[in-house]
Amino acid sequence: MSRRSQREISVLVPPNLLQRTSGDPRRVGPYLVIGRLGSGGTGTAYAAVNPTTKGDPLVAVKVLNSPHLEDPDTRTVLHQRLAVLSNTDGRCYVPPIDFDTATTPPWLAMSYVSGVPLAQYARRHGAMGPGRLIALAAGLAEGISALHAMKVAHGDLKPSNILLSSTGPRILDCALPGDDEHLRRSAAGWLSPERHQGDAPSPAADIFAWGAILAFASTGRLPFGLGEPHVLAERVSTADPDLDGVPAELLPVVRRALAKDPDDRPSVREALGAAIAAWETISDGDTAAVQGTAVTRVLSREWQGIVEPDRLPRVIQLHDSPPRRAMRVPLIAGGAALAVALIGGGGWAALTALSGNGGSGADAEAPASSSPAAPKAAEKTAVVRFDPAEQENPVDGPWIYTRVEKGASAPPSEGTLSPQDWSARWKDADGGASEEAVITTDTEVFCAQFCVPGPGHIEDDRGTYEVTGQDFIDYLSWGQVVIAEVEFAEGGGNGEPREITRITELFPAPPD
Repeated sequence: MSRRSQREISVLVPPNLLQRTSGDPRRVGPYLVIGRLGSGGTGTAYAAVNPTTKGDPLVAVKVLNSPHLEDPDTRTVLHQRLAVLSNTDGRCYVPPIDFDTATTPPWLAMSYVSGVPLAQYARRHGAMGPGRLIALAAGLAEGISALHAMKVAHGDLKPSNILLSSTGPRILDCALPGDDEHLRRSAAGWLSPERHQGDAPSPAADIFAWGAILAFASTGRLPFGLGEPHVLAERVSTADPDLDGVPAELLPVVRRALAKDPDDRPSVREALGAAIAAWETISDGDTAAVQGTAVTRVLSREWQGIVEPDRLPRVIQLHDSPPRRAMRVPLIAGGAALAVALIGGGGWAALTALSGNGGSGADAEAPASSSPAAPKAAEKTAVVRFDPAEQENPVDGPWIYTRVEKGASAPPSEGTLSPQDWSARWKDADGGASEEAVITTDTEVFCAQFCVPGPGHIEDDRGTYEVTGQDFIDYLSWGQVVIAEVEFAEGGGNGEPREITRITELFPAPPD
């Protein structure tokens, strides 16, 4: 960061930074918001800066909106949890550096970390090689150990919460208090059997997730496959995980970690020791030349080739008037991504503290522009067609869609309606021009047919089964046409891709 004047600074920002909308806060607590990185079921993540800080000012702030946090007792638990996490060893876990749970809405801030989420790495590169996999096992075990040393269980370990930085893996996020039911829906394949039965987060449950993550990184496959949450919960509780491809050096400890009974799982120290022993086995005994702790030695030898995205320079205005509009790069979801830890999941952002502003809370800013927006930019929702064949970059986006409307007549269907027949019932609207949108990993998606066939998840021709934005992005790389109602974030337009915050697939329920 360089100081240009008392009213502006130059900051290196992530390339996936979206401009603030008129409904976004100008400040969150003492932090000056400079952009948006996405929103999800538990809140919205923002980038912000602190013009007086020494070193890198970029940090991440998340404004939380979980309904559970309306309860004062839950807020107390959240405050206690964040206070403990803020003192956690940050070498392999990204702790909060600031938070306010008394204000409405509550928020927390964390240091900015650059890297590639494990889920995205696996999609692009497939299974990890033995050396890097063992380094991943050791780094994650050390991060989990740091949490457990503070008497805190993570509670939401999964590939999307593991960031691969150039120096090693970093654990992001942590379960929000009271959010167990949401996790049983959104992270069913990573939760232990006892968590599905209603138990609270525990060290043994974290070890189960550690084993599932390593099985996934070893094979590129989900250890319990795909399916509805209740199906996955049943598999987790009764079926054997898919461990075909886990290296022999790690197979015993991974199998123990995925034991159904928590008492049969290794402790985190045992898991870490097994990872170090596995490395010593494959390193031919040549480990003494590397200095540092055992985990440091593993990472320095095996953790090579992870390339972090370059940050981009931007001049940030420090006064209170609306920020000047700047070009933005669409949020990357599926390729190399910039990430920071955000409790409860889901968003990635950057931020820093604004000097002289001691207030707390998220103060919304009035609309920045007095000129009328284009008609499309003013629309909050639209019915659109997503055609995987039209996606020029189905990994990184932006994603192409066409506005549609119901045709004059709908041909009757015989038997089960196919996606092709359903798509044919819609015609292009607005001249059939294609548009581009930003879809983030945190975009809310409710599917009807493309992910969970059957009438049980369709009401009034609308999908009700919740999946992630990344699930939808993945589908657009290989699936069939999807007709959906989309909801846009406020602002945007003017020739730039708009951010989609919600996608609801439209598809008729089969007749009884």
